[in-house]
Amino acid sequence: MSAPSTTSAQLRSSDDLALVRRIADGDAAALGELYDRFAGMLLALARRILGPAGDAEEVLQESLVQVWNQADRYDAERSSVSTWLILILRSRALDRLRSRAARERTVEAAAAQPPPADTSSAAEEHVLHRERREQVRAALIELPEEQRRVIELAFYEGLSQSEIALRTGTPLGTVKTRALLGMKKLRQALRPTIQELI
Repeated sequence: MSAPSTTSAQLRSSDDLALVRRIADGDAAALGELYDRFAGMLLALARRILGPAGDAEEVLQESLVQVWNQADRYDAERSSVSTWLILILRSRALDRLRSRAARERTVEAAAAQPPPADTSSAAEEHVLHRERREQVRAALIELPEEQRRVIELAFYEGLSQSEIALRTGTPLGTVKTRALLGMKKLRQALRPTIQELI
């Protein structure tokens, strides 16, 4: 089979660029077309980087959210659309690997701590409190960085979603979406702990 002609490759590149421009204009159907065109390749790359842990689909979804939010920043002179998508996905996948490693270190450090000598009920309460705090910290580390940042600003600094949008220079709708996704993931990760408290 002969290689595609230069004209065919140029047409494809032009189509890809048109899709990104439509996405930048808020055309959700264009994002669907971009997904149909590149999802197979991107998912295979995510699986190669992350292994069989099941994070690949989530990283692909996060990458497409980033494409949606940053399509207006795409520069056709710096890279092709496919290269731009690969760079976004690779960055997300490597972030996920770092989060995994940090979570594993947190769990190992918590497991390595010796039990307290005091066996009073106050000491037991302290241990339970510390374990729950470590569970919450580990669940937070597992979140994508932008979701974790929104939740940390809300809970640790007491900022409203509008204040977070101003602080981070992120659209309010994006802040709300990140907070919602992050809280859903935290609720799922901490479900056993929540059930123990009920």
